[in-house]
Amino acid sequence: MSITSAPRTDEALARLAGKRAVVAVAILIGVLGFFLTQTRLTAMLGKLPTLDQGASGRNRSAFSHFFDPATFPDPLQWIAYGINLWDANAVGMFFAILLGGAAMVAISPQGRVRRLLARQGRLGAGVGGGMGLPLFMCSACSAPVSLGFYRGGAALEATLAMMLGSALLNPVGLLAIFLLMPTSSGSARVAFALLMIFAAVPLVARAHRRRATVAPSAPCAEDVLHAAAPARDLSGPDTWANAVREALRGWWRHTSELAVRLVPAMLVAGFAVGGVFTIASPQGLSDIVGSGVVATVLAAGVGTLVQVPTLFEIPLVLGVLALGLGIGPATALLLTVPSTGLVTLGIVRQDLGWRTPGLMLLTTFAGGVVAGLAVGAL
Repeated sequence: MSITSAPRTDEALARLAGKRAVVAVAILIGVLGFFLTQTRLTAMLGKLPTLDQGASGRNRSAFSHFFDPATFPDPLQWIAYGINLWDANAVGMFFAILLGGAAMVAISPQGRVRRLLARQGRLGAGVGGGMGLPLFMCSACSAPVSLGFYRGGAALEATLAMMLGSALLNPVGLLAIFLLMPTSSGSARVAFALLMIFAAVPLVARAHRRRATVAPSAPCAEDVLHAAAPARDLSGPDTWANAVREALRGWWRHTSELAVRLVPAMLVAGFAVGGVFTIASPQGLSDIVGSGVVATVLAAGVGTLVQVPTLFEIPLVLGVLALGLGIGPATALLLTVPSTGLVTLGIVRQDLGWRTPGLMLLTTFAGGVVAGLAVGAL
């Protein structure tokens, strides 16, 4: 009897884990649906009438600051920029952590979704990039969601590509870019996004795994999660009522863990971005008139470090164009600003260390420079 009871127990746990995953997916879809219909889409549609109004230090728009940095002493303007960043992203970050907690529960150990997200290489990157499209978030806001899937067993390719797909392939943003900017800039945005997802992300993920293999004493979180038994924390009968309880309990636990781990890093990184804005704001790039290499490199560098709310890169770029920045540097800014930044780096470093997100920043910068020079040469 003891020989046959163990398989039954394992089968019951597997069935319960599957039911819990179904409930968690329902929670994930419900929270995402509420976020999109009640906050994100409403806010994005409200921004559309002002997307053609360049945002610069000389005017205000629907993207106006909560605090005007000009009213702060120069050494303290980073505080205003940091507060403005969180005023613009607080709602998105809140829902991102809720979604991340649900994502950690949603991937069942034997589920097809888990196996699909665990695929490495370009296929895994494509899956992640596609899943990022409906998030309508900047890379910083989508990072907690991506990390939720990563801790649930998703491959690093899907994790990184999800952040880039959400930020770079936002359908509303792409439509506005093609309507308001030269076709070359819009085409560069699409090409840059696809190259980052299908070329850069697999290379960065491969390098991350290679380092984990060389240093087995510090395995990457992905390997630990794939080797773990996700059903080990389940208890109770194999019923839907218990599955709902287990899903809610897991959602609360993982959401709390994400909040404790990520919110302090988000705050620190947000004010670090404020420091970058104080030292080298994108509007200050307009003082470098033209489309030269120096202007393009500076634009890509500033864009790689800073973080802005969803769609804000469009009026920002229109503003610096109106102030005299060339189309090449402006395109570099258009590509790098939404991709990655210090806030994203601060969020993911606890799971991935410094090298992997740092390499993503480097590839973002290099891609922005190349794209900016190419568009400027047309």
